[in-house]
Amino acid sequence: MHLGQGFVLVLLVLVSVFSFLDFVEELDDINLGNYDVFDAVIFVILTTPERALWLVPVSALLGCLIALSILEHGNELSVMRAAGVPIRQIGWSILKATGQLILIVVIFAQFISPNLGERAWRDRALAIAGDIVVRKDSGTNFWFRDGRRFISIRDMVYGRIPTEIEIYEFNEDGELALFTEAREAQPETDGTWLLKDVVRKRINGFKIAVERLPVLRWDSFLSPAQGAVIQLDAESLAPSDLYYYARDLRARGQRADRYELALWRKLNVPFATLAMVLLAIPFVFGPHDRRGIGRPVLFGAGVGIVFYMVDQMLAQIGLLAEINPAVTATAPAAFLFIVALILMRRLG
Repeated sequence: MHLGQGFVLVLLVLVSVFSFLDFVEELDDINLGNYDVFDAVIFVILTTPERALWLVPVSALLGCLIALSILEHGNELSVMRAAGVPIRQIGWSILKATGQLILIVVIFAQFISPNLGERAWRDRALAIAGDIVVRKDSGTNFWFRDGRRFISIRDMVYGRIPTEIEIYEFNEDGELALFTEAREAQPETDGTWLLKDVVRKRINGFKIAVERLPVLRWDSFLSPAQGAVIQLDAESLAPSDLYYYARDLRARGQRADRYELALWRKLNVPFATLAMVLLAIPFVFGPHDRRGIGRPVLFGAGVGIVFYMVDQMLAQIGLLAEINPAVTATAPAAFLFIVALILMRRLG
């Protein structure tokens, strides 16, 4: 009970602080398109689960330290040990509670956080894009316009691949002159799109010329604001979507390091949480004074800050040096896990 209360309390505090900082950052985009303060507040609220996910390991460390330190300061742990309860048994009880927390984290990472995050990022991009983007009520169906040209995207695979695309181009008289239909599109870095399984129909009065092409490079008229609507940030995708999208990119001969890194970082959250909790146990049960919970909190905050900085630094270095994302994403948590096991072994 104390562990759960400590974790929830710390997580609420950290999420509140980081949410406020993100809200302040969002104020820079106020008045871009139709984006206003209310939209910024909704965006911050909907991205709270995503934000909380990355704060779980540090919250678990601080919550465990606070809860155990309170019990130790009140001599409750000393009474348990005097009654013959070994430290390993106490530690096992803590790990069982941590296992329940990890299960909740996995569910959040796969189902809750991505769904709310997708809605948050799409609504934000739509508001910033303003009147040039029209979204229909049916899920991920989008309509874009540029003068006499319109494009419809029926669905998005993995949150990033446009599928069932229809492009309408009208002449000066308002008559449909060219209709292009494609199974899917691959947005390129130069702003063009690589359309696949294309059917083009040129309309001239009552005459229709049909052309079928396996691929067609199309000069997209979508602005960066419009492009942001159809391509979600990698961090907001579910682990399963990241896995399949990275696999498809590799199959096409394209680099997928960024998405593999995001995948491994999400998969690493439960492991990092376990490592943090293991690290807290020997710190509380080891030799130390009993002058309150200030020292454990300071220790946990220090470890959390160092862990966050090293994690971010290794991620960027790994991308630049083309190091396997699995190595750079798991290295900080693996190091803490080994240190925790060594300390637990010395503790006996």
